[in-house]
Amino acid sequence: MRIVYVIGTSTGGVGTHVRALARDVAAAGHEVGVIGPRATDEHFGFSHLPGVRFAALEMGTGIGPRDAALVIRLRALLDSFGADIVHAHGFRAGLVTFLATRSLPDRPLFIVSLHNQAGGQGLRGRVESGIEILLAKGADLTLGASADLVERARSLGASGARFAPAAAPQVRRIPPEAARRTREELAVEYDFDPDAVIVLSVGRVAPQKNYPMLVRALGRLTARHGLTPVDEAAGAEVNAAGTAGTAGTARAHLTTSADDTDGTAGARHERPELVFLVAGAADDAVLEEVRAQHRDLGTTSAVPELHFLGPRDDVAELLAAADVYVLTSVWEARALVLQEALIAGKAIVATRGGGTEELIGDAGVLIDSDDDLALATVVTKLAADPALRTELGSRAAAAGARLPDETEVAEVLLGVYSELKSAQVG
Repeated sequence: MRIVYVIGTSTGGVGTHVRALARDVAAAGHEVGVIGPRATDEHFGFSHLPGVRFAALEMGTGIGPRDAALVIRLRALLDSFGADIVHAHGFRAGLVTFLATRSLPDRPLFIVSLHNQAGGQGLRGRVESGIEILLAKGADLTLGASADLVERARSLGASGARFAPAAAPQVRRIPPEAARRTREELAVEYDFDPDAVIVLSVGRVAPQKNYPMLVRALGRLTARHGLTPVDEAAGAEVNAAGTAGTAGTARAHLTTSADDTDGTAGARHERPELVFLVAGAADDAVLEEVRAQHRDLGTTSAVPELHFLGPRDDVAELLAAADVYVLTSVWEARALVLQEALIAGKAIVATRGGGTEELIGDAGVLIDSDDDLALATVVTKLAADPALRTELGSRAAAAGARLPDETEVAEVLLGVYSELKSAQVG
């Protein structure tokens, strides 16, 4: 088969997923092309993959009159490639691809993968809703990275819609001594105790990731990781029944006490320092807003430290060094970094939304979106109880071992491609 992947601007999970697909589908003996912005190719190296042809198409993030030129160029590229299947990833790439394939004399099968919600407001929201309907009705197959995306596509008229996960890349195993070295290096660079409890988040500093929620949770904590007195009184419980949160809405899995650090009821010990790290590129305006919010909490030692590490290529080392992994996103389909945290065996606290709950199951603590008190309460309990962190980490590692890898996902999609081609011929 001749298969072309179309992708827009990406520096994260979508680009990682498409790179793995192109690599593994080409390795299986198929002719593969990737079309997308040069910057995306520079980031992921599509043009350096064996058996993969890359062509540049400079798709921005907005929709406008210039799209007509994009459609014409994409149509010419697809025609020259002689694609049997064109698989677009995301709304932007999906729209341009749909328009380009409609006018090809030998129309290839058109598949669109949805990795995110349409989240625009006002006029933009109405435009995005229109694109959703167009793609749902126009694609030969819609693939959703989470169950709610699949249901959304069906509700908009998709004749065929299926769940198709984006698999996490292979996570390198980091030896304990290397993890300790990373902790020490971070402690020196950002001036904190190497024995501090490190709470890590990985992801672009952008509105969807909701880092203001994280900062508000910090405002409820002291550096020695107890809740402030007012929040101690109102804080959530984590209990054997599996409920936590200010209204009993979060999910946890083990009994613990905020004053119980060794599993013995009533035991009180000196609590270590708490430090929060965020790794990932940033939208400058959002980053400054979050930093200002943290500064407004005050400069006393009572507030835990928050450090933005910027883009990193050592996420495996950071995960190995961390004690707790936190995801505060408003919504995620199937976050690759969350899969990496599972595979790495980290104690995880994550907000519900999209595919997160189905991904995590009982392998972490789930809290409601934007519930900063629940986040502060759960982090307090995890920081105070190494045994609880170990238990949740074991559950995470077991769940991570069951996740499909990139090769398995590519094999499933190749089966889907063959199925569609056979139906087309029939």
